[in-house]
Amino acid sequence: RGGVLGLKRLWAQRCPRLSAEFRPPLHASWLMRCASAAAALAAAAASVLTAAYQHEHEFHQEHEAEHTTPLKRRPSAGRRVQVQVGVNSLLTQDIVNVTTELRDMLSEYTGRIGVGTSQSGEPAFWAQVVFDTGSTNLWVASVLCTAYPCSSSKAKRFYDPEHSLTQEPYSRNGGDIDIMFGTGELKGPLHVDTYRVGPMVVKKQPFAMIREMDGEVFESFPFEGILGLGFRSLSFAGIEPFFDRVIQQKLLASNEFAFYLNADSSQPSALLWGGVDKDLYEPPIQMFPVVQPHYWALELVEMKFGNMSLTGTGASRKVKRVIVDSGTTYFTAPSDVYSEITQRTPEAKCSRVNDYAPLTYVLRNVRGRRFEIVVTQETYMISNEEGEICRPAFMKLDVSKKYGPAMILGEVFMRRFFTVFSRGDGSPEQARVGIARARMGVRPKVRKRKSSAFSLQAAALMRHDSGG
Repeated sequence: RGGVLGLKRLWAQRCPRLSAEFRPPLHASWLMRCASAAAALAAAAASVLTAAYQHEHEFHQEHEAEHTTPLKRRPSAGRRVQVQVGVNSLLTQDIVNVTTELRDMLSEYTGRIGVGTSQSGEPAFWAQVVFDTGSTNLWVASVLCTAYPCSSSKAKRFYDPEHSLTQEPYSRNGGDIDIMFGTGELKGPLHVDTYRVGPMVVKKQPFAMIREMDGEVFESFPFEGILGLGFRSLSFAGIEPFFDRVIQQKLLASNEFAFYLNADSSQPSALLWGGVDKDLYEPPIQMFPVVQPHYWALELVEMKFGNMSLTGTGASRKVKRVIVDSGTTYFTAPSDVYSEITQRTPEAKCSRVNDYAPLTYVLRNVRGRRFEIVVTQETYMISNEEGEICRPAFMKLDVSKKYGPAMILGEVFMRRFFTVFSRGDGSPEQARVGIARARMGVRPKVRKRKSSAFSLQAAALMRHDSGG
């Protein structure tokens, strides 16, 4: 309203009503004055509209989620393990170097999705999957996987395309796909079937049937699939991502999803589709533009330990991105920045780390302004099983030059911060990430899944439907 009143005043000042002062032969002068006023008014109006648009998009509009996928956190197996990366990162092939001394693999969050369509209309297979913003392809454990670690779950039934009415072969560029996840590797052929997440029915979704799982990443973490939520440029061979299909089929009023990860494994977590739950965070949700829509990467202006800037050396001086990745357990930093962080946050008795300074990530928001996200020691320091010794929850990880240097905010960060992943109108260029401090210990409003008991006739129609 203030902007509109300002425009009215500008017009009144620059182009007064025609009076004796501007009667012919001065009429031309009046026209020139008003033309100049019109140009100034147009520029001012554009500025007002731009400011209004930026203000509107600076914060999330807090529309309510359409439905929620419950996530469960796998408790620690009660054993201390020495790992290189394990399930601590599902970031794909752009990793060029990764090491960590972290022990005691904490847990991962998984949720249930339906795959295929049985004779009764129910999903042919229910899979517990990791919802991973750091990868894009969709993988599901299948009957093709007969070797270890699949063989260790003899009582478990995996996806079998012969039991689905809506399955069909992948018509383009057939054959196997082979992708590295940290120190693990997945292999399997491409296929197509219907997927159900809550009431969403995603038809003709390309995915890979897992035939081989190699590496400690999969041996130490029993799950039945990975649902990548990254961008198409990250997809193997340009295979259409799951969330792109959701957008194309107009299954959500708002093209976004949000994570609430509960730090307490006895309490539920949630993945919200199409909006948010206002009870889960401290408003407002600050929005940040994705600067390179390959990963969900944001512009990093500066990183500080207390009041000291962490600069790194060499290439790491050019670290300008942070990646928000639900498939990575910990924080990550390039090698030399990692060394700076660990020198300032040494392993110690947990009673002695309370005085450690906070880490501050200075990001650029949608209005181009600096915005500080402060991470205290209770978030970036983690304890051993006995709760006596604490150490920094950081991995040393170097991302390839094309998409790095970059740092990752993983699950440890997301347990304290509510995160929204928005695609706007659906185009990658409109992608944004929203961040707000999470309210701890809240039980998400997990809505019950609507009945998916499709009739046999409906299942047959889905099978033969050639539409998107």
